[in-house]
Amino acid sequence: MRGKWLFGAIFAGAVTACTIALLTPNSALARTELSNAEIRWFNYASKDGWQAIKFTVADRDTAKSAGSRKLRLYDFHLAKMFEISHFLCARDRTSAGYNWSYEAENGNIEMGRFKISCNLARSTASAYGLGKPETTVIRRNFNLRNGRPSIAVEKYAIPTLNIAKNRAVQWQKFVRTFPPLADKLSTKKANSRFPASSIFRQIKGKTRVPVFLPSLLPLSDIQQLDFDVQAGSHGYIVGMYLGKGCRAGACYFGTIEAKRNEPFSPPSRLPQDTYRSIELAGGFRGIYFNNCGAYCTAFVEWQRLGVLYRVTRKNGTQQEVVQLANSAIQAGQR
Repeated sequence: MRGKWLFGAIFAGAVTACTIALLTPNSALARTELSNAEIRWFNYASKDGWQAIKFTVADRDTAKSAGSRKLRLYDFHLAKMFEISHFLCARDRTSAGYNWSYEAENGNIEMGRFKISCNLARSTASAYGLGKPETTVIRRNFNLRNGRPSIAVEKYAIPTLNIAKNRAVQWQKFVRTFPPLADKLSTKKANSRFPASSIFRQIKGKTRVPVFLPSLLPLSDIQQLDFDVQAGSHGYIVGMYLGKGCRAGACYFGTIEAKRNEPFSPPSRLPQDTYRSIELAGGFRGIYFNNCGAYCTAFVEWQRLGVLYRVTRKNGTQQEVVQLANSAIQAGQR
């Protein structure tokens, strides 16, 4: 019960901190479908003048119709990125623009990356016009003067693009001409077959918890990995390292582990990233978080019959660790 209580409290706090406020009936666009969006602005100094922003929505199907004139959620999400870009560009005249990472299903689905320059944001605002401001909450990551990372949750009144009524068709046409960038963030990553049978033989008979191992790893060449398998009556851990015999932090790749009667374990403060509730294969509710120090480690945890299961990946993305967790769940108990 302690784990369930902790999970609920953490998720409730995270959503409260990173939610776009609902609009009033008098708003230019009653875009209540954006109420669960999480916007994270990585407000760090950049040599080229571009800054990163992550736009994460709860929706899985961003192609479904929303609002008038059959505009999709996707169309409204792109509009929100342009609105915020225009607003931030007006605040910082030295900025070249904003590099957006767009994620759906609470971060499980990578939608692609969009670069919106300040010039493009200004010309788009001029072409469509701006309506009444919308209260928008942005989670801003930045470094303090001493170099330590920090977070500020800030509210802004950001004018909306006039894309309703007779402008809807025009906006749809524009969105079709503005696809995500074709780079590493929008291409399918290579996978390798995980040696589940070999690993299971090293665990079998040593633990009393059900064993779940993935079938695939988000890695192009499995031969790079060395495995360190440990098991006891209350759980197991499979350490994965790049380089035969190396166990140093520089070689660490990730882990697959299970432990009985263990609560969810996200730290209370994560200045360089966040944690959120996610849905995994089979309808399991899980939690994702990213813990950063000398390097960042992405985590996914879920519980089954009193056992906490966890997968991690050094410098990994949410999509990679969710894929790893889903592969283990879908493969079934070994």
